[in-house]
Amino acid sequence: MSFDYPLSKQENFVSNLDRLRDIAPDVATAFRALRVAADASGPLDAKQIELTLLAGFAATGNEGGFRVHCTRLVQAGGSLAEIEQLVILLLGTSIGLAPAVAALGWAHDELR
Repeated sequence: MSFDYPLSKQENFVSNLDRLRDIAPDVATAFRALRVAADASGPLDAKQIELTLLAGFAATGNEGGFRVHCTRLVQAGGSLAEIEQLVILLLGTSIGLAPAVAALGWAHDELR
């Protein structure tokens, strides 16, 4: 399966979906179909979807997902400044200082 977006600027990046595909290809295909359906399930535009996903990835410490969706946010019209504010807003709500600084670093790695 190929995607119409780059996964990451990092060398040797392997997505969680690719890792799942190695073990359970049918489950990976079903998961991808679920994500496509979820994206299309309501009124949020692509930028709003990507910001929401980034918040979830930052809150759960999902570096791979966060990195992938940094690029997707920019493709949807978002910016590094918006990612920075999103992560800072999470401080004291769902993440602490160390995870916030880590997420900011991932964003800067991907978008600078």
